[in-house]
Amino acid sequence: MHFLYFILTGALTGFFMALFGIGGGAFIVPAIDAAFLAVPNTTHPPFQLIVIGSLCTIVIASMPRAIQTLKQVQVERFTALILILSALPFIIGSSVVATQLSDGVLRIGFAIIIGLIGLWTFFGKTPSHSQKALKKPPVRKLITVGAISGISSALFGLGGATLLMPLLTMWVSLPIAVCVDISIIFVAATSIISLSSLSLAWAGVHGSNGINSAEIILILILGIVAAITQLFATKRLKRMNDRLRQKLLGIYLISLCAWVMYRVLTS
Repeated sequence: MHFLYFILTGALTGFFMALFGIGGGAFIVPAIDAAFLAVPNTTHPPFQLIVIGSLCTIVIASMPRAIQTLKQVQVERFTALILILSALPFIIGSSVVATQLSDGVLRIGFAIIIGLIGLWTFFGKTPSHSQKALKKPPVRKLITVGAISGISSALFGLGGATLLMPLLTMWVSLPIAVCVDISIIFVAATSIISLSSLSLAWAGVHGSNGINSAEIILILILGIVAAITQLFATKRLKRMNDRLRQKLLGIYLISLCAWVMYRVLTS
Protein backbone atom coordinates (compact mmCIF):
# COMPACT_ATOMS: atom_id res chain seq x y z
CA MET A 1 0.00 0.00 0.00
CA HIS A 2 2.88 2.35 0.83
CA PHE A 3 4.44 1.62 -2.55
CA LEU A 4 1.22 2.52 -4.36
CA TYR A 5 0.91 5.81 -2.48
CA PHE A 6 4.49 6.79 -3.31
CA ILE A 7 3.95 5.86 -6.97
CA LEU A 8 0.83 8.06 -7.18
CA THR A 9 2.59 10.93 -5.39
CA GLY A 10 5.55 10.58 -7.76
CA ALA A 11 3.28 10.71 -10.81
CA LEU A 12 1.55 13.87 -9.56
CA THR A 13 4.92 15.44 -8.76
CA GLY A 14 6.22 14.63 -12.24
CA PHE A 15 3.17 16.29 -13.79
CA PHE A 16 3.84 19.54 -11.92
CA MET A 17 7.52 19.37 -12.84
CA ALA A 18 6.53 19.15 -16.49
CA LEU A 19 3.87 21.86 -16.13
CA PHE A 20 6.36 24.43 -14.87
CA GLY A 21 9.22 23.35 -17.09
CA ILE A 22 11.61 22.65 -14.22
CA GLY A 23 12.31 19.78 -11.91
CA GLY A 24 14.22 18.91 -8.80
CA GLY A 25 14.29 19.99 -5.20
CA ALA A 26 11.40 22.45 -5.42
CA PHE A 27 9.08 19.53 -6.22
CA ILE A 28 10.78 16.30 -5.13
CA VAL A 29 11.80 17.44 -1.62
CA PRO A 30 8.31 18.58 -0.51
CA ALA A 31 6.68 15.59 -2.25
CA ILE A 32 8.85 13.13 -0.33
CA ASP A 33 8.27 15.06 2.88
CA ALA A 34 4.48 15.08 2.40
CA ALA A 35 4.38 11.41 1.39
CA PHE A 36 6.06 10.21 4.58
CA LEU A 37 3.87 12.56 6.62
CA ALA A 38 0.64 11.26 5.09
CA VAL A 39 1.36 7.52 5.20
CA PRO A 40 0.73 6.02 8.66
CA ASN A 41 3.19 3.74 10.42
CA THR A 42 6.22 5.03 8.53
CA THR A 43 9.28 6.63 10.07
CA HIS A 44 9.80 10.17 8.79
CA PRO A 45 13.37 10.44 7.44
CA PRO A 46 15.70 13.33 8.35
CA PHE A 47 15.72 16.27 5.95
CA GLN A 48 19.26 15.41 4.82
CA LEU A 49 18.12 11.98 3.59
CA ILE A 50 15.21 13.59 1.76
CA VAL A 51 17.69 15.86 -0.03
CA ILE A 52 19.86 12.85 -0.91
CA GLY A 53 16.81 11.11 -2.41
CA SER A 54 15.92 14.23 -4.37
CA LEU A 55 19.45 14.46 -5.77
CA CYS A 56 19.26 10.81 -6.90
CA THR A 57 16.13 11.64 -8.89
CA ILE A 58 17.68 14.74 -10.43
CA VAL A 59 20.72 12.77 -11.59
CA ILE A 60 18.53 10.10 -13.22
CA ALA A 61 16.33 12.67 -14.95
CA SER A 62 19.01 15.10 -16.12
CA MET A 63 21.86 12.92 -17.42
CA PRO A 64 20.41 11.93 -20.85
CA ARG A 65 19.51 15.55 -21.72
CA ALA A 66 22.84 16.83 -20.39
CA ILE A 67 24.86 14.44 -22.59
CA GLN A 68 22.86 15.51 -25.62
CA THR A 69 23.31 19.20 -24.82
CA LEU A 70 27.07 18.84 -24.31
CA LYS A 71 27.45 17.85 -27.97
CA GLN A 72 26.68 21.44 -28.92
CA VAL A 73 29.75 23.70 -29.23
CA GLN A 74 28.34 27.01 -28.05
CA VAL A 75 28.68 29.64 -25.35
CA GLU A 76 26.57 27.39 -23.10
CA ARG A 77 29.51 25.04 -22.52
CA PHE A 78 31.80 27.86 -21.38
CA THR A 79 29.14 29.29 -19.07
CA ALA A 80 28.23 25.90 -17.58
CA LEU A 81 31.91 25.11 -16.94
CA ILE A 82 32.44 28.37 -15.02
CA LEU A 83 29.30 27.73 -12.97
CA ILE A 84 30.30 24.16 -12.13
CA LEU A 85 33.86 25.06 -11.12
CA SER A 86 32.54 27.92 -8.99
CA ALA A 87 29.98 25.67 -7.28
CA LEU A 88 32.36 22.77 -6.51
CA PRO A 89 34.12 24.08 -3.35
CA PHE A 90 30.85 25.41 -1.94
CA ILE A 91 29.12 22.06 -2.50
CA ILE A 92 31.83 20.21 -0.57
CA GLY A 93 31.84 22.71 2.30
CA SER A 94 28.06 22.92 2.51
CA SER A 95 27.71 19.13 2.54
CA VAL A 96 29.73 18.99 5.75
CA VAL A 97 27.76 21.88 7.25
CA ALA A 98 24.44 20.21 6.36
CA THR A 99 25.19 17.22 8.59
CA GLN A 100 25.64 19.55 11.57
CA LEU A 101 22.40 21.50 11.15
CA SER A 102 19.07 20.50 12.65
CA ASP A 103 16.04 19.58 10.57
CA GLY A 104 14.28 22.77 11.65
CA VAL A 105 17.11 25.03 10.51
CA LEU A 106 17.35 23.27 7.14
CA ARG A 107 13.60 23.45 6.58
CA ILE A 108 13.49 27.16 7.44
CA GLY A 109 16.37 27.80 5.04
CA PHE A 110 14.58 25.80 2.34
CA ALA A 111 11.39 27.82 2.90
CA ILE A 112 13.21 31.17 2.76
CA ILE A 113 15.01 30.33 -0.49
CA ILE A 114 11.81 29.00 -2.09
CA GLY A 115 9.82 32.04 -0.94
CA LEU A 116 12.34 34.53 -2.34
CA ILE A 117 12.50 32.69 -5.67
CA GLY A 118 8.70 32.57 -5.77
CA LEU A 119 8.38 36.34 -5.24
CA TRP A 120 11.10 37.00 -7.83
CA THR A 121 9.46 34.66 -10.32
CA PHE A 122 5.96 36.10 -9.82
CA PHE A 123 6.90 39.79 -9.98
CA GLY A 124 10.04 39.65 -12.13
CA LYS A 125 10.22 40.39 -15.82
CA THR A 126 12.40 38.31 -18.07
CA PRO A 127 14.42 40.41 -20.53
CA SER A 128 14.17 39.52 -24.21
CA HIS A 129 17.33 38.74 -26.14
CA SER A 130 18.11 37.37 -29.55
CA GLN A 131 20.31 34.32 -29.86
CA LYS A 132 22.51 36.09 -32.41
CA ALA A 133 23.40 38.86 -29.99
CA LEU A 134 24.56 36.42 -27.30
CA LYS A 135 28.01 37.12 -25.87
CA LYS A 136 30.01 35.56 -23.09
CA PRO A 137 28.47 36.75 -19.80
CA PRO A 138 30.61 38.43 -17.10
CA VAL A 139 32.70 35.82 -15.32
CA ARG A 140 32.26 37.63 -11.99
CA LYS A 141 28.50 37.18 -12.12
CA LEU A 142 28.82 33.54 -13.16
CA ILE A 143 31.11 32.78 -10.21
CA THR A 144 28.59 34.38 -7.84
CA VAL A 145 25.70 32.39 -9.33
CA GLY A 146 27.73 29.18 -9.16
CA ALA A 147 28.55 29.76 -5.49
CA ILE A 148 24.91 30.44 -4.59
CA SER A 149 23.70 27.41 -6.51
CA GLY A 150 26.37 25.16 -5.00
CA ILE A 151 25.45 26.07 -1.44
CA SER A 152 21.73 25.71 -2.13
CA SER A 153 22.20 22.37 -3.90
CA ALA A 154 24.08 20.75 -1.02
CA LEU A 155 21.92 22.17 1.78
CA PHE A 156 18.44 22.01 0.29
CA GLY A 157 18.63 20.06 -2.99
CA LEU A 158 17.91 23.34 -4.83
CA GLY A 159 20.47 24.34 -7.40
CA GLY A 160 18.97 23.67 -10.78
CA ALA A 161 16.44 25.43 -12.93
CA THR A 162 14.41 26.71 -9.97
CA LEU A 163 17.35 28.82 -8.84
CA LEU A 164 19.43 29.20 -12.01
CA MET A 165 16.66 30.37 -14.32
CA PRO A 166 15.79 33.59 -12.44
CA LEU A 167 19.45 34.34 -11.70
CA LEU A 168 20.69 33.78 -15.24
CA THR A 169 17.77 35.45 -17.00
CA MET A 170 17.03 38.40 -14.72
CA TRP A 171 20.50 39.11 -13.33
CA VAL A 172 23.04 37.77 -15.85
CA SER A 173 20.60 38.69 -18.68
CA LEU A 174 20.89 35.52 -20.76
CA PRO A 175 18.15 34.31 -23.14
CA ILE A 176 15.79 31.70 -21.71
CA ALA A 177 16.69 29.13 -24.38
CA VAL A 178 20.37 29.42 -23.48
CA CYS A 179 19.62 29.23 -19.76
CA VAL A 180 17.73 25.97 -20.25
CA ASP A 181 20.77 24.32 -21.88
CA ILE A 182 23.12 25.72 -19.23
CA SER A 183 20.82 24.54 -16.46
CA ILE A 184 20.68 20.99 -17.84
CA ILE A 185 24.48 20.69 -17.93
CA PHE A 186 24.93 22.36 -14.54
CA VAL A 187 22.25 20.29 -12.82
CA ALA A 188 23.66 16.97 -14.06
CA ALA A 189 27.20 17.76 -12.92
CA THR A 190 26.47 19.43 -9.59
CA SER A 191 23.81 16.89 -8.59
CA ILE A 192 26.35 14.06 -8.93
CA ILE A 193 28.88 16.06 -6.90
CA SER A 194 26.32 17.08 -4.27
CA LEU A 195 24.94 13.53 -4.00
CA SER A 196 28.40 12.02 -3.53
CA SER A 197 29.61 14.70 -1.13
CA LEU A 198 26.46 14.80 1.00
CA SER A 199 26.18 10.99 1.17
CA LEU A 200 29.80 10.62 2.29
CA ALA A 201 29.43 13.41 4.84
CA TRP A 202 26.21 11.86 6.19
CA ALA A 203 27.74 8.37 6.45
CA GLY A 204 30.86 9.81 8.09
CA VAL A 205 28.82 11.47 10.85
CA HIS A 206 25.95 9.02 11.35
CA GLY A 207 27.46 5.80 10.04
CA SER A 208 25.64 3.10 8.10
CA ASN A 209 23.11 2.75 10.93
CA GLY A 210 21.77 6.21 10.11
CA ILE A 211 20.47 5.01 6.75
CA ASN A 212 17.15 3.14 6.64
CA SER A 213 16.98 0.99 3.50
CA ALA A 214 13.15 0.98 3.47
CA GLU A 215 13.07 4.79 3.49
CA ILE A 216 15.61 4.97 0.67
CA ILE A 217 13.58 2.53 -1.45
CA LEU A 218 10.36 4.54 -1.00
CA ILE A 219 12.18 7.78 -1.81
CA LEU A 220 13.70 6.30 -4.96
CA ILE A 221 10.32 4.90 -6.09
CA LEU A 222 8.73 8.34 -5.80
CA GLY A 223 11.64 10.05 -7.51
CA ILE A 224 11.95 7.65 -10.43
CA VAL A 225 8.19 7.72 -11.11
CA ALA A 226 8.31 11.54 -11.02
CA ALA A 227 11.19 11.61 -13.51
CA ILE A 228 9.42 9.23 -15.91
CA THR A 229 6.11 11.11 -15.65
CA GLN A 230 7.87 14.41 -16.31
CA LEU A 231 9.48 12.97 -19.45
CA PHE A 232 6.13 11.98 -21.00
CA ALA A 233 4.07 14.92 -19.71
CA THR A 234 6.50 17.59 -20.94
CA LYS A 235 5.66 16.85 -24.58
CA ARG A 236 1.96 17.50 -23.93
CA LEU A 237 2.39 20.75 -22.01
CA LYS A 238 4.70 22.71 -24.33
CA ARG A 239 1.94 24.94 -25.71
CA MET A 240 1.19 26.61 -22.37
CA ASN A 241 1.76 30.39 -22.33
CA ASP A 242 5.17 31.19 -20.78
CA ARG A 243 3.90 34.20 -18.83
CA LEU A 244 1.05 32.19 -17.31
CA ARG A 245 3.47 29.39 -16.49
CA GLN A 246 5.76 31.88 -14.73
CA LYS A 247 2.90 33.30 -12.64
CA LEU A 248 1.67 29.84 -11.64
CA LEU A 249 5.20 28.81 -10.69
CA GLY A 250 5.55 31.92 -8.52
CA ILE A 251 2.27 31.13 -6.74
CA TYR A 252 3.35 27.51 -6.22
CA LEU A 253 6.72 28.48 -4.71
CA ILE A 254 5.22 31.10 -2.40
CA SER A 255 2.59 28.58 -1.25
CA LEU A 256 5.30 25.97 -0.73
CA CYS A 257 7.23 28.44 1.45
CA ALA A 258 4.15 28.97 3.63
CA TRP A 259 3.54 25.20 3.92
CA VAL A 260 7.14 24.40 4.93
CA MET A 261 7.13 27.19 7.53
CA TYR A 262 3.85 25.83 8.90
CA ARG A 263 5.42 22.36 9.16
CA VAL A 264 8.37 23.77 11.09
CA LEU A 265 6.16 25.67 13.53
CA THR A 266 3.75 22.78 14.17
CA SER A 267 6.22 19.90 14.35
